[in-house]
Amino acid sequence: MAVGVLFMAWYANSSKRNVILCRYRRVNKTMVVKFVKMQSRYVIFDGGKFDIIPGRIIFQWYNNGFVHMLFPQWVATLDYSWNSRFPHNPNNMEITAETPQTRKALNKEEWVESYYKGAKPSSAKNGKLGFLQQWLPWIAILLVIVVAFYFNSKMQGFGATLDQVIDKINTITK
Repeated sequence: MAVGVLFMAWYANSSKRNVILCRYRRVNKTMVVKFVKMQSRYVIFDGGKFDIIPGRIIFQWYNNGFVHMLFPQWVATLDYSWNSRFPHNPNNMEITAETPQTRKALNKEEWVESYYKGAKPSSAKNGKLGFLQQWLPWIAILLVIVVAFYFNSKMQGFGATLDQVIDKINTITK
């Protein structure tokens, strides 16, 4: 009897080692369960290939059947739905194709896009410039001319006043 119990414990441990329990939910809410080898890249449910993403694997107790009911076994598990070929994210049960590798590539792509977006010269809608953007160079030139004319006239007035002061000083000192 003891040999039989030891044999059942050994069988429970070795039969589910290096396999992944894949659970597939169909449209009609039925569930299909398959075991695949740990080295597999995909599992086939209802004629469709479903990707195996190692980062989405969670470990759960497997206790189906007589032997495993007596000796539960930790088994790697992936959950799939009919509407996506990627397994559910175990953290929030969402279905996304995002893995750490694709997130790294997406981050790189987003960084390059933002770099070139920042380096690209800005323009208004359909390449048309606004009123102020269109006339700004001419307004700046006109402003420089007005300021130069103002300072020139003030300096001439200041020079005339200075000449009068010099003349008065010269008449006083003579």
